Amino acid sequence: MNIVTTTSVFPPCYHAEKALTRLHNCGFSHLDLAFDYLVQECDFPFVTDAWENWAKRLGEHSERLGVRYTHAHANGNAACRSVPMLRSFKVCRILGIPYMVVHPLFRDADGKNIDSIDAFVEVNAAAVKPLLEIAEENNVTILSENLLWGASIQPAAIDALVEAVNSPYFGWCYDTGHAHAFGIEANALIGLKHVPLSLHMQDNHGKGGDEHLLPGDGTIDWSQFLRVLVEIGYKGDIVLEAHHQSLDARDEDREAILCELYRRAEKMKAELVALQNNH
Repeated sequence: MNIVTTTSVFPPCYHAEKALTRLHNCGFSHLDLAFDYLVQECDFPFVTDAWENWAKRLGEHSERLGVRYTHAHANGNAACRSVPMLRSFKVCRILGIPYMVVHPLFRDADGKNIDSIDAFVEVNAAAVKPLLEIAEENNVTILSENLLWGASIQPAAIDALVEAVNSPYFGWCYDTGHAHAFGIEANALIGLKHVPLSLHMQDNHGKGGDEHLLPGDGTIDWSQFLRVLVEIGYKGDIVLEAHHQSLDARDEDREAILCELYRRAEKMKAELVALQNNH
């Protein structure tokens, strides 16, 4: 079990090797590469013809520091077939990233939320299947995620989608903040057919807003959440997507926030390991 943070704790287009070094200095040895932050309006290597050399250099730098990229976040949804979207799979292969979150579709062709779980599953299963061959070619497992709109709010909908797709290259990621924003707590994971393969651990105040706060700065009951992880047999990493406080800070103040994030994650990991040992 590793402690992982998203690289989106730094602004879009932030120098990837510099971000890696700063996170390593705070204790992080495993990272989640935020591709969606590398496609903003800047001349970032990922969106140029230099993308492959950039990925190889990043891999070499991470190896020197003893840091691994183990998760990623795609820069498009399940229906996206843009060049950067498809390129992200290849970068995952170069860096050895086994999991990449790809958002599900939550609106229909008319722009209306898909509220029916059955319709949500049908639309997304059809959208994601063409990506499965690309995922297999690059040895990447696609992870869908509970979001903030329509049926995607419900973990049961994402679980049903995993069941329908029925592929070793498709699973799901549970986002604590997205669920808590709508009053869905960890108990919603109990009884589902498929255990999440990853997490997005972030906090908020449960009022419909996606605040992406450090765990403990909102109102999620983290002790309960960890107990549920043990009950459902979660075997993955502690993956943090608590980036808004770092993004809003001055660059010189980010170090303290990120080191505190790691400290809190270490404490949660210790509690989770203790619960697992006593289970």
